Amino acid sequence: MSDFITSDIVTDREKQFALADLLKCEYFKRQREDYYAAREAGCLNRYRNYATLLEDLEDIHAYNEAHAKSFAKRFREGSEDWRNCEAIFSEVIVYRAYIRGVYEGVIRGIHLEKAESDIIVERLDGSRMFLEVFCVMPSFQLCGEDREPSVYSVKTHTQTEIASIRQKLLRKISRQSQLSKPRENFAVIELNDTRIAGDFAVLSSLSSGYKLKVGLESGKVLSRGYDWYNSVFDDPSTQYLRGVIYFSLGDYESRKFIFNPNFRSQST
Repeated sequence: MSDFITSDIVTDREKQFALADLLKCEYFKRQREDYYAAREAGCLNRYRNYATLLEDLEDIHAYNEAHAKSFAKRFREGSEDWRNCEAIFSEVIVYRAYIRGVYEGVIRGIHLEKAESDIIVERLDGSRMFLEVFCVMPSFQLCGEDREPSVYSVKTHTQTEIASIRQKLLRKISRQSQLSKPRENFAVIELNDTRIAGDFAVLSSLSSGYKLKVGLESGKVLSRGYDWYNSVFDDPSTQYLRGVIYFSLGDYESRKFIFNPNFRSQST
């Protein structure tokens, strides 16, 4: 019986990768190590891993070589900063998701104009969506030889904590003057940690929180849900924010939308 040589998806993609110099960057090396460790442990995230990073960049390169090189430059320059590179990965995921629409003729083009927005999607009628991409990851203080979190505390879902999604969004507007021009602006939030993945962190922080109403005598829950009475959209600085798009752990195809009821499409 003849021997079979099995092919590995990672090595195959590395051989075909158009931006081969990136493979030497510390971020890409760590992503590669994490990929094999997660695959061995049976917990590989199929939406966001080293192989999908290579595939996404390869697809972007095939669509627009200059844009791929722009992402590559940012990865090279910030390769030692894991969190920064994770944020760039989030942008790559979002960008790549719209390429199919261009090929299918439902989107005219995708633009990178950093002075304007992270990603700009142009529709067939010439209108544009301006996307600002956030990569949200809780930050934990590590200690001991195993570098384990010393305190397990997540504030992402709150409204007033500096680490909350709401405050991150408001700082983008007030301090960086993003999402503040009268146009169709969207904040795109990736929840890039299993501890905050899902709806709760975003919905709780952007609303006034998830609240329960319990009967005093019966002790039964009379109502439950997110309270949108004093939401982030009531802040005057969000008037030009068309809405929020959010997704978890690289799965942009399953993204959800929250539209701003107070959105103003133009200044008066």
